[in-house]
Amino acid sequence: MKSVLALLLPLILCCGYAEGKPRRNSKPSLLTPTHASLVRQNLCADQMGLRRIQNGIELQSLVESGTLIALPNNGAMVIAQGLPANRRYALPQTVAFLLRLSEAYRLRFGKPLVIDSAVRDADTQRALRKRNRNAAPVDGEAASSHETGATVDIAKRGMTRAQLQWMRAILSYEVVMNRVIVEEEKHQACFHTMVLGGTE
Repeated sequence: MKSVLALLLPLILCCGYAEGKPRRNSKPSLLTPTHASLVRQNLCADQMGLRRIQNGIELQSLVESGTLIALPNNGAMVIAQGLPANRRYALPQTVAFLLRLSEAYRLRFGKPLVIDSAVRDADTQRALRKRNRNAAPVDGEAASSHETGATVDIAKRGMTRAQLQWMRAILSYEVVMNRVIVEEEKHQACFHTMVLGGTE
């Protein structure tokens, strides 16, 4: 049953995001941000044995060891210019997911995906919290999964309605298949995407 739903979901979602004015009273979707989603991200991080990166020294060490790898800046995926060089890294499984998604997006629309954010150490997250009250806490059950290297933010800014519709359908399918946890953030205009591995 789950596999049938997974196959039909993109079609259902595409029909749901029909052309025209957006619905004012739309119900929550698989991508709606919730506290429960943050809690689940942390539970999955624990199941995957992911460590939380505390500072820039730890982050650099993980880059040097190959635990974190650089995000490609190619024809299918580009990194936002404002993202600092030391935060353009993620876990290999996250980069592999982005490569597949961005290539599919490029083939469909002829444009690259833009990555707004990737790994953040706890010090960076703490500083972000001081200027952005929507940012997740540094620790606790709802802590930011960016501190694990498993999460990236895919920019929505500049996407057309058709492109947003496609992304919502594809990411919703990936959520149903338990490959990712996604929150379509409103204030930051991005798809906050945690790539899973080794969880049920």
